Amino acid sequence: MENGSGKRIMTFWTFDLFHKWHMFYLTEAKKLGAELYIVIARDERVLKWKWKHPIEGEDIRKKNVQKAFPDATVILGDAIDIFEPIRKYAPDILVFWYDQKAPEEQIRRIFPDIQISRIPSFEPDIWKSSKLRDNYAR
Repeated sequence: MENGSGKRIMTFWTFDLFHKWHMFYLTEAKKLGAELYIVIARDERVLKWKWKHPIEGEDIRKKNVQKAFPDATVILGDAIDIFEPIRKYAPDILVFWYDQKAPEEQIRRIFPDIQISRIPSFEPDIWKSSKLRDNYAR
């Protein structure tokens, strides 16, 4: 049974090489409400943020997430304005992973009625995307 019945939940991430930790993060986020909105980072935003291209392009990453969460609304983020999906879908709760860098102060100022939640880590020694990327390159 879902908690926060009727609430709209929004998550943000790259979801490159979709794996077990991503499943954990999104499953835990879904427990907070009835509707799950998953925002996939655009390729150009990933390059700007991580200084490297994702291994999988944005359309493949979106397809992989949609396949795993067919009842969710999976969208590509805005290439310029990171807050556009929040304005468009008006979530009740934004869910970030345990050490995700997010402009929380700015979010609280622009969207004072939206709650912010964080999901704890899940086997970070195994499922950290940078570790998977290193293994993928070998």
